[in-house]
Formats: sequence, C-alpha cells, structure tokens
Amino acid sequence: MEESAFIGGVIAGLVYFAAGVHLIRLSWRTQASPELILGITCILWSLSYACWQIPIATANQPLTQPLFFAGRAFTNAGTIFLAYFIWIGFRNQSRWARYLVYAIAFGLLAGMVGSIAGGDWGGIQPMSNPWWFLDWGSGAVAMAWVGVEGFIEYPKARQRMRLGHCDPLVCNRFFLWAIVGVVWTLYNGLFLYQTVEFEASQVWSTNLDRAVAMIESIGIAIVYLIFFPPRFYQRWIAGAAPAAEVEEA
Repeated sequence: MEESAFIGGVIAGLVYFAAGVHLIRLSWRTQASPELILGITCILWSLSYACWQIPIATANQPLTQPLFFAGRAFTNAGTIFLAYFIWIGFRNQSRWARYLVYAIAFGLLAGMVGSIAGGDWGGIQPMSNPWWFLDWGSGAVAMAWVGVEGFIEYPKARQRMRLGHCDPLVCNRFFLWAIVGVVWTLYNGLFLYQTVEFEASQVWSTNLDRAVAMIESIGIAIVYLIFFPPRFYQRWIAGAAPAAEVEEA
C-alpha cells in the first residue's frame, strides 16, 4: 500500500459528516423532511468512509473484509436515502419516480447479495464479480438522477424568474443540483477505475484516492452551498439575476 493512501478518504468522510450534521440540524429548525433525508445520506456515507479507511490506514488484513462489507452496506443505505430524497424533492407526485427508487434499492441489495454469494463481501472484485456492476450501476443511476432533475428544472425556473415568479436563489439551486449530478457521475467513473486497478494490483493508489476525495468534497461542498448559501453568495445571485419582465395581459 502506498503511504498515506487513506488521507483523501478521511477528508471526504469528515466533510460528509459535517454536512450531514448541519443538514439534520437544519431539518429540526425547518421541520422539512428533505433536509433530514439528505443529512442521513451524508452521515451514512461518512460512516462508509470510516469503515474503508481503518483497514487501509492500519494495514490490518483481518479487518479488511468485515469493515469493507460494513462500508459497502453504509454506502448503499445512503444511496437509497439519496434516491428517496430525489423522489420527494423533485418528483413526489410521479409514480415512475417511486418505482425508480424501488429499482435502485433492489439493484443495490441484489448486487450485494450476489457479491456475497460469490465471495466478494467487500465489493472490491469488479473484474471477477459481475454482481459488482449491478451494485455500482444502481448507485450511479441515483447520483446521475439528481443531476438530470436539476438540468430539467433549471430552465423552467429561469423562465419563471424572468416573469418574477421564482426567487433567483431558488433558480440557482436547480443549477447547482445539475452540477452536483455531473460531479457525482464523474466520481462514479473514477471509483470504477480505482476499484478495477486495486483488484489488478492489490494496491490503493494515493493519487487516485486523493482525486476521488477531491471530487467527493467538491460535490458535497456544492450541496452545502445549496442549503447554506453565505450572504455574499446570496447577494451575488440576486445581483446577477435578470430584471423581471412584465407579463402581457
């Protein structure tokens, strides 16, 4: 193992934990379930990083399989919460969105069960375990979905903003969700490459670990900006918004 190959994961885990705590506290103040669900997602993902980094940092082989399995379970649980968040946050009246949540959850669970049956408890053998791709692909769909929703809703919100029917900050949030989806999709591609490389070499690459952590941190930083925009950012978005047009009678 390369020296300090776990540092990037530690940073990403801490960032997720901090964001999760802030989102859950926000949900207590606003009594809004989307913030609570997304906060739980972040906490679960932070726990997954803790499970992954402990055996890497300590080079403790006996701990690798059980902790990697626990990390995988936390990741998938968090991804199911993410899919649920997208459903209630963007498509709460859509039957197909509900079924997509069910399909994502089924894919994640079936991928884990199939991997366990094949002996890949930790989810680190994509080249020899086809079930790994069902697990990974289901998570990739959830992360790309939030970006698709952002790209769909942003032009609609921008048009409403021009007519004075949408707050500029709300409109900007849809754009930021679109960017989050792009960032998380990029992360999924890099994670695939990282896991394939590990199976081939049995070495966690420090450079790849840091790249994955950087991308993860960028994604969660944008999520933080969506829910906790600083005052200077709010002023900038308000100032950059076009003046509302007068609707014709």
